[in-house]
Amino acid sequence: MSGSPVLELVGLTVQYGPVRAVSDIDLTVHSGRIATLIGSNGAGKTSIMKGVTGLQALTSGRVRFRGMDLTGRQVDEIVAAGISLVPEGRRLFPTMSVRENLEIGAYRRTDAAAVRADFDRVLDYFPALGERLDARAMELSGGQQQMVAIGRALMSGPKLLLLDEPSIGLAPAIVQTIGRIIKTISQSGVDVLLVEQNAHMALRLSDDAYVLENGAITMRGAARELERSEAVREAYLGM
Repeated sequence: MSGSPVLELVGLTVQYGPVRAVSDIDLTVHSGRIATLIGSNGAGKTSIMKGVTGLQALTSGRVRFRGMDLTGRQVDEIVAAGISLVPEGRRLFPTMSVRENLEIGAYRRTDAAAVRADFDRVLDYFPALGERLDARAMELSGGQQQMVAIGRALMSGPKLLLLDEPSIGLAPAIVQTIGRIIKTISQSGVDVLLVEQNAHMALRLSDDAYVLENGAITMRGAARELERSEAVREAYLGM
């Protein structure tokens, strides 16, 4: 497997009161490769994302990023280290404009020229947003809102982008567009961990893949190999 480890999850366990959401997760994202975590609704995918980004305290395990131990760090420290999350459901500020939603992603940054360059890059990725900068987020289509959510995360200048169900609720044509942009983002030097129920999209887009069932990883390997797996085809690809 090419590329050095960027994100390493070792024995990650997340619990909500007496309920264990995920248990003993080992997962690695390698430099220059897109990793995906697929699984059905309720398998624990979002709990892993929350554990990585500090939105949910870990019961046990470690989070290592580019040689740093981020276990137990606060959300703002994790963002400052270079990890940005596109949350499930987009979580935009509905009454704020597209421009304001994008700009708030750079709230920690002081490098004005670089922020402007990233703003322009987001509009290059998503030209439709350039025509709606003054529109309120609540006035956008679902696909446009997802574009804003990805753009807002990119405005933090991340080294690793986490995407939680970016295709959910979107038309197939928009899903293809989002997929192409994710690939472009990866090729630009930002590493990617993609969490998806849409196994078709995720496996074809990614290099490495993990299958999550009932809070545990049951399969792992090259995405193309898992796509050919009979078990994955029956459970997630409808074949």
